[in-house]
Amino acid sequence: MAIKRWLGNAAAVSDIWTVSLSGTVVSQTYTVTINAKKITFVAGSSDTVSTILLGLQTSLSAVSPVPPVEFTELTYAALPIGGPYTSLAMTATTAGNPVTVSVSTSGAATFTIANTTVATGPTFFNAAANWSDAAAPVNNDTFVFDSGSVSCLNGLNTGLTGCTTIVEPGYAGSIGRPFINSNNATTYAEYRTASLTFPSGTSTASINSPSIQRCNLAFGTSTATVRVLNTSMSRPDAGIPIVLISGGASTSELDITRGDVGLAFYQGTVATFPVVKTGYASNAFTDVSLLVGKSATLTTITKNGGYLRLQSNVTTLTQGSSGGTVDFMDSVTATTVNAYEGAINVQTAGAIGTINAYDQATINFDLDPRAKVVTNPINVYSSSVTIKDAQKSVNSGTLSLNVNGATSVNVSHGANTTIVYT
Repeated sequence: MAIKRWLGNAAAVSDIWTVSLSGTVVSQTYTVTINAKKITFVAGSSDTVSTILLGLQTSLSAVSPVPPVEFTELTYAALPIGGPYTSLAMTATTAGNPVTVSVSTSGAATFTIANTTVATGPTFFNAAANWSDAAAPVNNDTFVFDSGSVSCLNGLNTGLTGCTTIVEPGYAGSIGRPFINSNNATTYAEYRTASLTFPSGTSTASINSPSIQRCNLAFGTSTATVRVLNTSMSRPDAGIPIVLISGGASTSELDITRGDVGLAFYQGTVATFPVVKTGYASNAFTDVSLLVGKSATLTTITKNGGYLRLQSNVTTLTQGSSGGTVDFMDSVTATTVNAYEGAINVQTAGAIGTINAYDQATINFDLDPRAKVVTNPINVYSSSVTIKDAQKSVNSGTLSLNVNGATSVNVSHGANTTIVYT
């Protein structure tokens, strides 16, 4: 167990892959694959190992048609120079940028590839030289990112347990890759591990840097406690929250004081955080943005200010006295919604069980024209509560309210309404 500071000092080394070919090689199709994209060479009846390797080099290095952009991250050389060729070397054009390549053949030839020089460099989490104690990370370590701007982009699938990640205000780099790689003129979906990953056990993270560019954390089935104390609210990756969180377990908790966070943000990512709490540092309206995707498992959200877009079901959501905005999206269901201030925008075709509206809360059903279900009468506890259902989308046009101690209710409802007060 050690406390380790991120330095990013390792020397950059280029990935090198070496292809070998032997056996009966004629009349077969040879395929090189990167990120599920393929370059092929079809060998004729008179081809040899040397001509096939040269043909692959030509195809992989073609000027027209240009290979998929992933292939341009390597240079290709049939060796030895001048031939006859016995191998094909593939070398990453950028030192420290790992590339994953595979090969296959349609016939019985022995067609193999080996990562003869493995990339490393200043962006590798698993490189000993990148840490203050000159030792590679192990279980139960604490990782501190507190200075500099060297990003941690590679070697992210750690397999470690019991670790703590701390990001302090002095750190201005990125932890994790963008899910869309835009290092080249043509972008592609990233195939390398994009999140710092702790697959099991118990994990803790604290993020407190207004300068961090990106922080992707994946917790697998780990019991995770995550605190987001401060990030910028200006996104370097357009439309993508600065902090992306996935994974978690039945006792995981996410607390946000100030930050831009996505939970199970991307399709295909899941998150289990039964307890979510938000507050604010200085501005109750703008200090927190939390976007929850469709595959999050939630139980209780306690929200005090900021913005929440919810695309997963929740048992109990409480928006406190500092208000803010909640958007219930898609087909989200909720058992109980407590609103003390701010706006609750119901844009879901899923059922909301009970809504309790206090103080100056606004319950708005008008942003989505679809039919909506509120199982029980809305409980109104203040004359300053506003209910908006001008489109009569709730319960087939019947809006039921329980007015508890309020002398009046601000209700916007369509013509020929049926409102039941009890």
